[in-house]
Amino acid sequence: MNDEHSATIVRVINAPINELYAAWTEPQIMKRWLATVVEADVRVGGKFRIENHEKDGTINAFTGEYRVLEPGVRIVQTFHHVDAKPGTFEDELIEIKLKALAVGVTELRLINSWKGGAMSDDELEKLEAGWAQWLDLLIVGVEPMRTEEP
Repeated sequence: MNDEHSATIVRVINAPINELYAAWTEPQIMKRWLATVVEADVRVGGKFRIENHEKDGTINAFTGEYRVLEPGVRIVQTFHHVDAKPGTFEDELIEIKLKALAVGVTELRLINSWKGGAMSDDELEKLEAGWAQWLDLLIVGVEPMRTEEP
């Protein structure tokens, strides 16, 4: 990870590790919670693009590359906001670590790191709030996995 700057969000989620790993690596499931549009070549070196189409007509897009894919353990990917100002968040990485706490209960640790300028306290709060919103959506997104017919 980039050790210059980082933010860590930890959640305990009532879902098995394999469901949470799939929620980050299977485009059909990613569309349930992460983005309106998902294009993902999920392999080390593969690229992704996600887009959220907002109600006001704007598109909030992110791109990146998968660096580490350890099923059920860890995902590391670059993460770039398409509209980011140059020089603000260089070499941004997202690392997702999964750890079983009990049967069907998983700790998800998300570490967002970057080089470049430090965030103000207000910017850091907004970043953490944004990830908290996405993780709330993740919890809702994995629910259908338990209710669908095989």
